[in-house]
Amino acid sequence: MATNVGDLGRERRPALFARRFFPKPGERSVAVKKGRRRRVLRVGHVLLLLALQAAIFIAVRGAYLFLISWDELAIRKVTIACAKPDLRQALERYYAVPRLGNILLCDLEAVRAQVRRLAWVKDASVQKDFPSGLRIMIEERTPYAVLDRDGLHLADEDGRVLERVYALDEYALPVICDETGFASGFTEKWAEARRGYDSLPTAERARLLAIRTSDYGTLELLFKDDPVRIVVAADAAAAGLADFRSRRAEWESRFGPLALVNMSYDGRAFLRPADPAPADASPAADKGD
Repeated sequence: MATNVGDLGRERRPALFARRFFPKPGERSVAVKKGRRRRVLRVGHVLLLLALQAAIFIAVRGAYLFLISWDELAIRKVTIACAKPDLRQALERYYAVPRLGNILLCDLEAVRAQVRRLAWVKDASVQKDFPSGLRIMIEERTPYAVLDRDGLHLADEDGRVLERVYALDEYALPVICDETGFASGFTEKWAEARRGYDSLPTAERARLLAIRTSDYGTLELLFKDDPVRIVVAADAAAAGLADFRSRRAEWESRFGPLALVNMSYDGRAFLRPADPAPADASPAADKGD
């Protein structure tokens, strides 16, 4: 006879939504707190930490003092990269004597500022070459013209004086001067002369001997092997010169040789004929007995 014990059913588990995946606030923290051991720093521990910090500080300080006084890190060689031989040799002679000290203490900006004070130096960059070297790269200035101001000087495109000029024949550059000796307005006048010169055709620039500025915004041009002085507006130098070239033959056929032509007037030209040669001027008149 079978006995019906009934359906015991499956093991009952709580519904998914009824499970607690996260403990209630305070439950886990309490359990953790119960398992921790409280550590107390004793006086010996504190003293040990202080001693360790002092040892590290003393070691670092000692290493630093050693490095900044180590002979192997003293700058002994300075390499100069410069296209101008005279400037490179002058800097090499200056830095031939050890004067920069330890490479770790070398102030690169101070060295750069010192080099940039030289007239020919436009810019410079300085790099450390460990363990005992320094490299200086020079960007030199380019001569642009001869400046006639309290003597003749070689000058770059910004009008910065580079060196004194003793013989004009050494330089194939125009002379830039002023009717008042640049008593005022040097920067503006130099800029006008530069714009006027740069606007001229290449062939005209090659023949140009001198430019004279004025207080009236004009430029006076003088060319090689040509006695005529040509005055043009500073802001229209090329156009004024081209107009003179196109009309010169006509003017000289009517008025003879010219000494000065002023093309700076709007729509007009002022002509000054050359003085006639003296009647008794002859090769024999210049000879003595």
